[in-house]
Amino acid sequence: MEPEGDSPEKNFEEDDVQSSESKLDKPGINWPVVRPTLMAILMVLVSVISSFIEMEDGRPTLISFARYGSIPIIAAIIGYGTNVIAIQMMFYPLEFIGFFPNAKIGCGLDLPLFGWQGVIPMKARDMAALTVDLMTTKLITVDEIFSRLEPSRVGEEVAELMPRVISEVISKAGRSALPKTWEHLPLSVRQQLVEQVTAEAPKIMEDFIGDLQKHIDACFDLKHCVVERLVSEKQVLNDIFLTCGDKEFDFIRVSGFYLGFFFGLFQMFVWIFVKSWWILPLCGVFVGWFTNVVALKVIFLPVEEKRVLGFKVQGLFLQRQDEVSVIYAKSVAELLLTAHILMTSLLEGPRRQAMLALVDKHVVESMEHQASYYKPAFLMTLGAEAWVDFRTAVCREFHGKLPLLFQTIEDYAQKALDLQDTLRSRLIKLSSSDFERLLHAVFEQDEIKLILVGAILGAIVGFLQALVQTPEQLGISF
Repeated sequence: MEPEGDSPEKNFEEDDVQSSESKLDKPGINWPVVRPTLMAILMVLVSVISSFIEMEDGRPTLISFARYGSIPIIAAIIGYGTNVIAIQMMFYPLEFIGFFPNAKIGCGLDLPLFGWQGVIPMKARDMAALTVDLMTTKLITVDEIFSRLEPSRVGEEVAELMPRVISEVISKAGRSALPKTWEHLPLSVRQQLVEQVTAEAPKIMEDFIGDLQKHIDACFDLKHCVVERLVSEKQVLNDIFLTCGDKEFDFIRVSGFYLGFFFGLFQMFVWIFVKSWWILPLCGVFVGWFTNVVALKVIFLPVEEKRVLGFKVQGLFLQRQDEVSVIYAKSVAELLLTAHILMTSLLEGPRRQAMLALVDKHVVESMEHQASYYKPAFLMTLGAEAWVDFRTAVCREFHGKLPLLFQTIEDYAQKALDLQDTLRSRLIKLSSSDFERLLHAVFEQDEIKLILVGAILGAIVGFLQALVQTPEQLGISF
């Protein structure tokens, strides 16, 4: 019996809250307020200064501001907008929208030419496979998952249901295997058969679970379970990334605005001296490209904590290891490795025949173990061949009852597996390099797509800017 008191998970959450509260109580700079305030002051200052670049009669002009001061502001909007759109395009749409989905840009980019599908949904199978590989090599194994089920407790969970199940199984098996003679079989023989097998019924499931734990690799494919789940439910894959990297994606969006503005200052300076139309789209490419590059580098690098000029420096995602561990563990436990999903995969996965063979083994053993009570009368009445057919039919009918039996033990299994707490504690203990791989490795190879999308969008906005600033250079007159 467990001692009274708060659970480890509850204590962890309370400690986390207290830790957060203590951080808030400490005096210091309120950066969420100070940062945008300073940025707003700087933008106003730059706007005012830009109005003095081209003066009329010694006075600042709105035209000067429009020609120069608008450049860093638009660059900030480009940086923010391209990052927002690029992130959206990483995750949505879930399914391909467009024409000729197989027509793609080569050179390793794998980008569709005439439509779009979110990069992560598009690579769902590869990403899901990598996710489960990282999970099973670093966090938990299939053997460990199923070893947490107690066979005796499983027997207890199904004990009330099994008599009805066995009665239905035997009746249906008799009518299907022996359609002409089952009803003529003496009632006493049929009753003996049902009573004796029913008496052993809970032990069938108990022995089956014990045997399943010994042969779980032959009966269950965790990789197939997770991959098929994520491929068929792409939003689940998105949700895991979006939830775990929520703050990092916010950083990418906001940093796009700040970085875009500062890059825009450089662009404004160049524009003062060189007013060629191609400067603006070129700078748009630069802003769209580098705001994404810098943001991604800051999130994941450096992996290990370093000291620079006395300050601790580490990738933003790595700094949140404890926090993300809680979120990731909850997501996996509730979306990927629930008892229902595991049981369904046992029943429908590629290794289900091996699992059913184990079920048949224990059903047959139970019938033969009790055979001395009813088998002689059965053989005398129907013969040895009929016995084999009947036994086979019982196994087949029992297969049809497995979903109901598995559903009955789901609540117990969910508690017994305790995956959320296990994953959380192990994630927290991972080294920084292993933890970085958890999120980064899955879409690292496709980062270039996020960066390219930002660059292309930046070029488009820069070209539109050039249309407004220098239409005459493009042969356009308004």
